[in-house]
Amino acid sequence: MHPSRGSAMNNVSITDTCGQPMSEKKDYCDSVNTDSGFLSGHNLNSSENIGAEESSSSEINPKNVGTHTAAPAPIEKQIEEPCSNVDSGMIPDEEPSSRDMGLFDICERFDRLMKRDWMKTFQQDEMGETQLHLAVYERNEEHIAKLVTNLPRQFLNIQNDDGQTALHLAVLTDQPKVVRRLLLAGIDRSIRDVDGNTALHLASGTGKVVIVKELLASPSFNETSQGVFQTNVPLDMESWNYDGKTCVHLAAEAGSIEVIRSLVEAGADINAREGKSGMSPLHISIEKGNEQLANFLLDECPLLSLEAVTYAGMTAYQLALVRDKRILIGDLTKRGAEPISLPESEAESDSDDEMISNYYGASTFSAAYSGLSAINVS
Repeated sequence: MHPSRGSAMNNVSITDTCGQPMSEKKDYCDSVNTDSGFLSGHNLNSSENIGAEESSSSEINPKNVGTHTAAPAPIEKQIEEPCSNVDSGMIPDEEPSSRDMGLFDICERFDRLMKRDWMKTFQQDEMGETQLHLAVYERNEEHIAKLVTNLPRQFLNIQNDDGQTALHLAVLTDQPKVVRRLLLAGIDRSIRDVDGNTALHLASGTGKVVIVKELLASPSFNETSQGVFQTNVPLDMESWNYDGKTCVHLAAEAGSIEVIRSLVEAGADINAREGKSGMSPLHISIEKGNEQLANFLLDECPLLSLEAVTYAGMTAYQLALVRDKRILIGDLTKRGAEPISLPESEAESDSDDEMISNYYGASTFSAAYSGLSAINVS
């Protein structure tokens, strides 16, 4: 159908940008820059383009129609791109966009992410603990420093099966330096364990004064520049754990005067009532018979309320009467406590159940003593 195509293709002359025919170059066929022809059709003449050129030539010279004797004039085609930019035929390895990625690609990339060393470091074992938890157990401060450096905060806050973060463990194992390092790294101090205790609850309940001060202390200028230390006083000072106790109640039960002093200086409410019976730290000191703690509260806490009552309406003075703490009764009287006697029903009653009900409030023991009726304390 195209009798003149073969001769036309044989006579095509390709020249470089300098005008020199490529066929005359010695290393033309061996050049590493020779176009492979893969994905580079814009540099070569396709058969359609050649046919179009022949048709155009025939239209210009009608004498060539129907004859095969005269060879068409040589057609020279120059490549506009310089020799150095000749297509190598290789497809660049470009990063696909997220919208072009399929589900398989996403899963494969996630699998590669999970195989990175720093991800393995924070995979949880059968107890829910990471290498950071284990490093705290081992007291390996150097390893802890490496683990928390430039780490996303969400990995710092991983909890084990007991709901404990590395900060909880650092408190329980009495490591104030580790506590400080974790705080500087940005660990969340408000996370609760399975008993509803934050790190500050645990430190207060165990009488760890140094750690309490670390948890409450504001960061220095150098520490602020090094990390993302939370500058605000933690809100968990006034929150109950799942036993209805705040930090001051736990410190009072532990008999730790220094912890209570630190909490009060940081703004804790010394008259806070615990959730089950409504006792304040002063009530707890009287119940425990801790005269030293009671005197500290009476002498060094100017905001202390002597007339605060439990959910059963009992003041500290009345509780001292019930517990027969004569020395504490005298101390309370000297500090201005109102000497309110017990109601007759409480003074004359021989029933232990009634005494317990009036002492703590019926809601506390309604489950254990079926004879008591629950009261609404809201």
